Amino acid sequence: MLIRLKKVISLLAGVIFLLGIAVLILPLVKEKWHGSLPVMGGEVHSLAADSFTAIGNESQSQDDNQRFQRPSNQLVPKNKFSFKDFEKDNDKPPLITAVFSNPEDSVRAYFGILRDASNMKGYLGGCGTIGNSLQPYSYAYELYSSDTRKQMSLSDFVDSFTGIGHINLLKLYPAYSPSGTPDNLKYYMFEIETITGPSEKDKKSYKRGGSYFAYYYGLITTEYNTNDGWKIKSIDYLPEDFLCAPYHGWAYAADYVVPIVYHDWYQLVDTVDSVEQNEDMINVLASGAAGQYRFDFVRLTNGYDILLHEYVWKNNQWEEINILQEKDQNLKLSPLNPNLQ
Repeated sequence: MLIRLKKVISLLAGVIFLLGIAVLILPLVKEKWHGSLPVMGGEVHSLAADSFTAIGNESQSQDDNQRFQRPSNQLVPKNKFSFKDFEKDNDKPPLITAVFSNPEDSVRAYFGILRDASNMKGYLGGCGTIGNSLQPYSYAYELYSSDTRKQMSLSDFVDSFTGIGHINLLKLYPAYSPSGTPDNLKYYMFEIETITGPSEKDKKSYKRGGSYFAYYYGLITTEYNTNDGWKIKSIDYLPEDFLCAPYHGWAYAADYVVPIVYHDWYQLVDTVDSVEQNEDMINVLASGAAGQYRFDFVRLTNGYDILLHEYVWKNNQWEEINILQEKDQNLKLSPLNPNLQ
């Protein structure tokens, strides 16, 4: 009887031991199949960054920016300005003493500096220090007008780039200036490409890992001051979407916008004479009873055609005018666009 009881106790102990192992293993199995699996129907694995040999910046070429930090074959336009042009040893104000006599140069210098900046703390992306980390931001900040800097502190400026690991300036063109615009204000259309990554606060996205490309375009307002030269007064961004135009609407294509708006809506043009494309600029020429018209569009990375300028042929030259009615100003990238106000 005692032997039989010992066998029962031994059997129960074995069962309890197996149950204990199951209790420990099941959460791991659950995590594997219910935590990692639902990522595009598969499983994402981390890549150990320290498995690579570090290469110093001195051995890297400028072409690395085009090869490793671009998702397409479209090259980033050359920028004559970079952070190295302004970098100082002590990093103490005044950081930038250059006075720009050209508003476009001030914008290019701004993005040239930001190209080497990174604020990825708390975000996944990169396998070490990215560019010059936070250092370039204080230099870029100096390119804002003094009035703008009074409204936005350096700390707030740096925080506004949280999660941004890299910026490429893709396009920069003069934009329409409404009638009555002061001579010391100039507007520019721009497009940038940013590289970011998931925030560690978003556990599911952070687990997926990887870097993300995000695109923005918008309007930059520059302002001239006798003592400071041309500085940036404000920047207004519009995010680009890659899933909307293929399925909805017509307002994303120049060859649709002109006949629908200027013929169907306004009865201004009778025929579209030609659609000419030179790289990312598109010119639509049209004719009507009152004369000839030209509409200039810029094509974004996502394929959208954005209206920049409207012209009428007058006195043997193209004269810029504003044809769009107030309710339709959202169709053109200008200070009159309600989406930027």
